[in-house]
Amino acid sequence: MSKKITSFLIALVLCLPLLGQNEWENPKVFERNKEAGHVDFIAYEEAAAARKDDFGASSNFLSLNGTWKFNYLDKPADRPMDFFKGSFDDSSWDQIKVPSNWEIEGFGLPIYTNVTYPFPKNPPFLDNDYNPVGTYRRTFEVPADWQDKAVILNLSSVSGYARIYVNGEEAGMTKVAKSPSEFDVTPFLKKGENVIAIQIFRWHDGSYLEDQDFWRLSGLEQDVYLYALPKVTVWDFFLKAGLDAQYQNGVFSANIDLRSFDDQVDQAGKIKVEVLPVGSSKAVFSEEKSFSSLNDAINFSSNIPDVAKWSAETPNLYDCVITLMDAKGKTTMVTSEQIGFRTVEIKDSQLMVNGMPILVKGVNLHIHDDVLGHVPTREMMMKDIRLMKQNNINAVRTSHYPQNPLWYKLCDQYGLYLVDEANIETHAMGATNQGWFNKEVHPAYLPEWAPAHMDRIQRLVERDKNHPSVIIWSLGNECGNGQVFYDGYDWIKERDETRLVQFEQATENRNTDIVCPMYPSLHHMKSYAEDSEKERPFIMCEYSHAMGNSNGNFQEYWDIIMSSPKMQGGFIWDWVDQGLKAEDENGTYWAYGGDLGGLNFQHDENFCANGLVSANRTPHPGLVEVKKVYQNVLFSWDQKSKELSIENLFDFTSLSDYQFTWELYKNGELQTSSSFTVNTAPHAVEKQKIKLPKLKGEDEYYLNVFVRTQSATEMIPA
Repeated sequence: MSKKITSFLIALVLCLPLLGQNEWENPKVFERNKEAGHVDFIAYEEAAAARKDDFGASSNFLSLNGTWKFNYLDKPADRPMDFFKGSFDDSSWDQIKVPSNWEIEGFGLPIYTNVTYPFPKNPPFLDNDYNPVGTYRRTFEVPADWQDKAVILNLSSVSGYARIYVNGEEAGMTKVAKSPSEFDVTPFLKKGENVIAIQIFRWHDGSYLEDQDFWRLSGLEQDVYLYALPKVTVWDFFLKAGLDAQYQNGVFSANIDLRSFDDQVDQAGKIKVEVLPVGSSKAVFSEEKSFSSLNDAINFSSNIPDVAKWSAETPNLYDCVITLMDAKGKTTMVTSEQIGFRTVEIKDSQLMVNGMPILVKGVNLHIHDDVLGHVPTREMMMKDIRLMKQNNINAVRTSHYPQNPLWYKLCDQYGLYLVDEANIETHAMGATNQGWFNKEVHPAYLPEWAPAHMDRIQRLVERDKNHPSVIIWSLGNECGNGQVFYDGYDWIKERDETRLVQFEQATENRNTDIVCPMYPSLHHMKSYAEDSEKERPFIMCEYSHAMGNSNGNFQEYWDIIMSSPKMQGGFIWDWVDQGLKAEDENGTYWAYGGDLGGLNFQHDENFCANGLVSANRTPHPGLVEVKKVYQNVLFSWDQKSKELSIENLFDFTSLSDYQFTWELYKNGELQTSSSFTVNTAPHAVEKQKIKLPKLKGEDEYYLNVFVRTQSATEMIPA
């Protein structure tokens, strides 16, 4: 038998599972030629530029954002089949901006649904009589100095099943939204004009794993860019910045992974790692190591005395600069990542950061812009962080998928604790705490779906593993608890011993470090708080549903939380209303489910409007109560002793930096006021005598006490 026939038969056997089955309806095939997950970075020429972390300032970065040619059709059978060819005529096509969601740009219908899938439920199959397909094309030129470099295409988030072509050749395929999809396109590039073509199906088998409570939108929804690397390059790095047993000195380690894109290039060289406080030129750690091949383990470690520690209250950061040199010592690339020294652990049934038990005063956050849909912007991220910091919110759960990489950098910089969640939700198939699902069809319990689940979990961790703001990984949301989630938990615990893992679907099974229910009853909370045999922290992944004029019994939650050390808070559902700005004959309004042409589809009306702030971030009245209950300073008054008790709930902040005043009102009129000084340490209580005039029994008095910031920061005014 000839080699050709043998090869043909082998290929035929391998393809048998696919015969008669569309690729977009096959969970066993969830990617092709896609790079494994790793830290997002760009190569720079020198350290100063790398520390600024401005991708656009690097000669190794080329943005493909902008205007693309675009074709939209309602079903796969009508899609253009030869769209990827260089000779294809796209002159009659529409134009679309990238990044964007094509429904927001007027192609197809925005659909909002909470639980029910927007297509008939029959995994892994779809109704292909209505499964919109968007096809993109554009040209670009590769910079002349990239000729001897490897070139990677990064699609920061593609919502849909996407096939990617460069100059008529398939670069690869992806089915995962919200995580980067990267492809080595070096072999396909040429001098002069290049053509990139991408075809995206709105729904696919992976859509069964993306059944979150949000607008279902499609397309190239985050940045698209190319970046260049030397043929022998730094490819990944795990930077661990912890604290010693006394939480005083830094414990630093770096594991560097190298990669070669050309076996003919010399594989020997040097790596230098430096750690410098942000804004300083004086390194607290610097070491250089040589390597003779890419198989050499390249590890650095050191204890660094008296580091400035990172927490949500004190977000002190260091630049870790990594310099790659060839065997002669010539620099071939530099990159940099910001790190923060902090330790996350469980002790005495409590979540601890830097040895202190913290209270999680959190919210859940979707990526949402009332004009742009699921396209994130720095402006909106900064608005969110500013409002959160001004309203005593210290933590965010990235519900229910990874956020844009910039979000993590900003949370590192300004100080927010993050629960980083994998993009897995199969709510309409049933969830563990609902108990009405069929394990014979639920993806979490079927082995053919397991690799796609694990891929999403691993990509979450590998991209975000260096961010100090990420203190907890989450395996997913409302998605069952099959064997793959035990495997995912075990994989994370082996890969990253510096953080905790939570999973609401695990309830109190072994594959969660934190008991993290959603919407528990007050009775259940009291029972857990009083049970001395419960040894895990209790931190609600969702609670105090903020729809309408809500959060009204919020203090009752916190009365229970404050009653037991292992009750440590939770994440309000949710931060922002998911309204989309629209206009009709009556004026401008925020559209919700059933609007924008979706009335005859499955939709959940205004259930997308659950936020503490409106879609443009105008605070709702409920946020005022949240700010009050989340406050970090508590007051109580002893009428007999005329003493005011001040309790400092901050974990790392003394009250000496704040202004304190009291005012006495009699029958609604101000009688007297005074300022006073407080130096209460974190987690301490201080008592102060307040000299009040004699109070008459028949009158009504109010003693109002205020604590205010003395100096302004970028996030909080004086």
